[in-house]
Amino acid sequence: MTPWKVLIVDDEEGIHGITRMIFRGYEFEKRPIKLISAMSGAQARELLQQHPDIAVALLDVVMETDHEGLQLVNHIRAELDNPDMRVILRTGHPGYAPEAQVIVNYDINDYLSKAELSASRLLTSVVVALRSFRDIKTARQQQDPQAEPQTTGQLAADTTKLLQTQIEPIVKQGRRLQSLELNPVAHDLSGELHARHQRLANTITLLDSHPLSANQEALTLAPLLDSVLKVFLPLSRQQGWLLDYRIGEQVPSQIQSDPELLQRLLLGAIELVARQANGSDLKLSLDGNQETGKLIVEIAPTDGQPTLGHDDWVNHLRGQLDRLCDALQGQLLEAGDEGVVRFSLLG
Repeated sequence: MTPWKVLIVDDEEGIHGITRMIFRGYEFEKRPIKLISAMSGAQARELLQQHPDIAVALLDVVMETDHEGLQLVNHIRAELDNPDMRVILRTGHPGYAPEAQVIVNYDINDYLSKAELSASRLLTSVVVALRSFRDIKTARQQQDPQAEPQTTGQLAADTTKLLQTQIEPIVKQGRRLQSLELNPVAHDLSGELHARHQRLANTITLLDSHPLSANQEALTLAPLLDSVLKVFLPLSRQQGWLLDYRIGEQVPSQIQSDPELLQRLLLGAIELVARQANGSDLKLSLDGNQETGKLIVEIAPTDGQPTLGHDDWVNHLRGQLDRLCDALQGQLLEAGDEGVVRFSLLG
């Protein structure tokens, strides 16, 4: 199931650790809670752009400035025009933002003092906020009879499972065809058919919101990237664009990762960029970072002006890329806001 997203904004590392410990393994209405951490107001603004579906924000008042948390409240309500997100202020300096004054002057939903805050009090506040967020979203859907049902519903989950069951034998048969000795024309046709089946299978998999579990194994990058490019060969031929990749000199030939999840991540990222690229050629680049030991993966158009959009499928793809990066112990750095997808992985 798609998790509830809770944003933690605090410049104290210990607060993030304590909050994660409190919510570890906790679920609300059979959906896990995903905590997203920001160490500053500036970082919080970036994450709010990347995750428009955040349900609850836990904001520290005093960070870069004495009233950074209050400025973030104004950013959420006025600049992002988001009245639905539940906002909880936490402060260790009550004098900077007296409770009565803040509640009257700012659109917040709860005010907590760190000095008096217990695990049960924090848990209760977040659950109440999630319940309120859920009710607001439900009311909005009921007010709009044309609203599409959410893909997290049981019908969508059952349909996804059914489609996965039906596509698996088709992909398997396509793989068998590729191994046969066919004449060149038949081999090319079977290769295109198999690629289309793989792309469809990955799209179906991207509808699945069940928890992800990664298995680490030695993985050679070049063959994986070759297979990813083959999946998009029929589409690129049809639309007249090229997809190529570059591996930086500092990137090892092998990494420890989950091949299935990494392939799903790469395919999903290319889907998102290709959707916005207006037929431009695409480049997949892998670079190594010696300081962090991480790989930086970027998919971007080589020219042209992308068409930036926020339709339901684009937003869903961004959420799935974020989930896959988390499962692979990486981080989604850009999610198509500028027509580019960029993420980091363990090297």
